[in-house]
Amino acid sequence: MENVRKRAQKDIEAAHRYGIDKLATELLPVRDSLELAVENADKADAQQLTAGSQATLKLLARAFEKLNITELNPLGEPFDPAKHEAMLAQPSTTAEPNSVLQVVQRGYELNGRLLVQHE
Repeated sequence: MENVRKRAQKDIEAAHRYGIDKLATELLPVRDSLELAVENADKADAQQLTAGSQATLKLLARAFEKLNITELNPLGEPFDPAKHEAMLAQPSTTAEPNSVLQVVQRGYELNGRLLVQHE
């Protein structure tokens, strides 16, 4: 029984230590793309920089998709204090009361759980 307990403890420690392995693997191409953009920024024109930025965003979107990270877009939806942070309330003649009129910073969920951004 003691061996089973020790094995379980080792498995838990390994999960904590290497749990972000998949995340790191998915983000490596994004970092490579950003480094390439910085290295070549002085040689590229605005159109090339835009194309490179769009390609990097696609890499990041693909990584998010593989990791089950989804973007929240509450624009026009009812305000949900569990998912949204209100900056201010303002009257509107075109929107339902207590609905989101503007998104200042995007939110994200991981497998249905809200990811909180720390500043």
